[in-house]
Amino acid sequence: MAKTSPNNETVKKKRNTRGMGSIRQKNGGYEGRITIKVNGKSKQISLFNKDKRVLVQEMIKVKQEAIDNEYVEKDRITLEEWLKKWIRIHKRPFVKPKTLQGYIEKIKTNIVPYLGNYPMQSLDRLILQEYFSDLTTGNEKKSIKKFSPKTIKEIKSILNMAFTDAEIDKIVKFNPIPTIRTPKVQKKKQKPTISPAEQKEFMKIMLSEENGLCYIFIINTGMRPGESAALKWKYYNYEESNVKVRDNYGKITYYNDNFEKIQSTNEEKDLKTPSSYRTIPLQKWLNNIIYAYMLYVMEQKGYTKKEELDNEYMFVNKLGNALTTDYLWMTLNRILKRHNFKHLSVYDLRHIFATRCVDVNIPVNQIQQYLGHTLASTTMDYYVGYDEDTNKTEIEKLEQITNITAFPKILSNVKKDL
Repeated sequence: MAKTSPNNETVKKKRNTRGMGSIRQKNGGYEGRITIKVNGKSKQISLFNKDKRVLVQEMIKVKQEAIDNEYVEKDRITLEEWLKKWIRIHKRPFVKPKTLQGYIEKIKTNIVPYLGNYPMQSLDRLILQEYFSDLTTGNEKKSIKKFSPKTIKEIKSILNMAFTDAEIDKIVKFNPIPTIRTPKVQKKKQKPTISPAEQKEFMKIMLSEENGLCYIFIINTGMRPGESAALKWKYYNYEESNVKVRDNYGKITYYNDNFEKIQSTNEEKDLKTPSSYRTIPLQKWLNNIIYAYMLYVMEQKGYTKKEELDNEYMFVNKLGNALTTDYLWMTLNRILKRHNFKHLSVYDLRHIFATRCVDVNIPVNQIQQYLGHTLASTTMDYYVGYDEDTNKTEIEKLEQITNITAFPKILSNVKKDL
C-alpha cells in the first residue's frame, strides 16, 4: 500500500540507488537522502531535483566530496570555502593560467583576510558595501589600505562572478554585488613622453649595450615586453620586412586548490586577445639591422640556413634563454641610470611608438593594428602621449590660417614695445 505525506500527497516506496542512498517522489520531483561523514560525524542530508537522473548525479557528487573531505554544507559554507570551491570547479578548467593566477592572488590578498570567515548567506549588502568603502578610503583599524579604483573594480568583478555562480548553485538566494557602489575608474592622464631628439639619444645608448637591440625593436614596433621576449626567428621575414606576433612569454605562478603556491615558471603563453595576433611591418633601417643581427647569430652558431635558426628566440641572454619581462624591466632601468637618462619603463617604449605614429599622421585604426588593440579608443586614450617640443611645433601650423597682423585698438601703445 502506498504511503501518504502529511499533505496527503502519494509517496512511492523508497528505493536504494546504487548504494548511494534512497530516492522518493515528492512535490512533483524527487527527493534523495544520503548519509555522509562531515567533520568525522555521520550526517543525513536531503537533496531535491525534478529530474531524477540529475538528482542521482548530485548524490554521487556529494558522496565523493565527502570522501575527499571537500563537502561543505550550503547553509554554513564561508566565503573562503566557497571561493576555493568556485575556483576549482568554475574557473580552473576554463581560464588561462595567468588569468587564474590573477584571480587567486586577488582573493588571497584582498578578499579572504577581510571577508573570508563570513558565512556566504550572512554576507548582505551592508557588510559588502562597508568592505568596498574601506577599500576606497582605507581603514587603519581594520588594517585595510587604500586601493586604486582599478584594483577595486577587479576585486568587485571577481566577487560578482563568484556570487553569480553561488546564486545559480543555490548557495545564496541572490547576488548582492551589482548593487555595491565603487569609485569610477578614471582614464589615465597622458604623461609627457620623450621628444624625437631624446628618442634618438635613447637608441644611440641602446646600440652600445648588450641586448640593447631588443629595446630598439620595442620602441620601433610597439610590441609588448612579453611578445618581444617570445619572438622567434621563424616569425621574422626579411623579404617582406615584417614580424608576426604569435606568442607571449613570462612568469606564471601556479597554486593548488587550497591557494598554496606550487611553483613559478617562465613559459610561453597565449596572447592577450585575438587582436594581439598580428603582423607588424618594419622600417627599412630596422629590417636591415635585424637581418645583419640574424646573420651574426647564424655565424656564431655555425648555421648555414635560416631554417636552422627558426625555432630559437630572437633576443636571448648569455645562456641562450629568452629574455623574461622581469629581466627586460630591471636591465632597462639599470642602463638608463648608468647613462643618466630619464626613467622609462619597458611599457613606456610601447607608448612612445604609438605617439610617434600619431606625430607622422598614421591613421589611428592602423596604429591600433600595430599595437594589437581590440578598440581604437584604447590606443588613443591610454597609449598616445605628448611632448612639449612637438606640441609647440604642431600648434605653429595653425598660424598659416589664423595669423593676423592687426592689433586691437586698445593695444596700439603696447604694440610699439613688442
